[in-house]
Amino acid sequence: MVIDWAVVSPFVVALLGMCGMWLTAKIQHKGRPENALIDQLQEEMVSMRGDIANLKSEQGKAKRREMIRDNYINKLREHINAGNPPPPPEWPEGLYE
Repeated sequence: MVIDWAVVSPFVVALLGMCGMWLTAKIQHKGRPENALIDQLQEEMVSMRGDIANLKSEQGKAKRREMIRDNYINKLREHINAGNPPPPPEWPEGLYE
């Protein structure tokens, strides 16, 4: 039996091409979940950066309120220690902004 390579070679080339396509698809499919996870983590990082910026802003406001309150407490104590009668000193500006 003699093999006619002119007939068989297109089938061999087609088979090799299909194997290459299958291997490429397998490799690409393997990378997809990792890439999706990386994308998800990057989105979460962007969101967390915004959250951190908001928290820093709120922390700054809280520190400012605390300072205003401390100053007012000191004024009240001075008022009491001086023996001054009511009314107490006025509420400070900017306490509830």
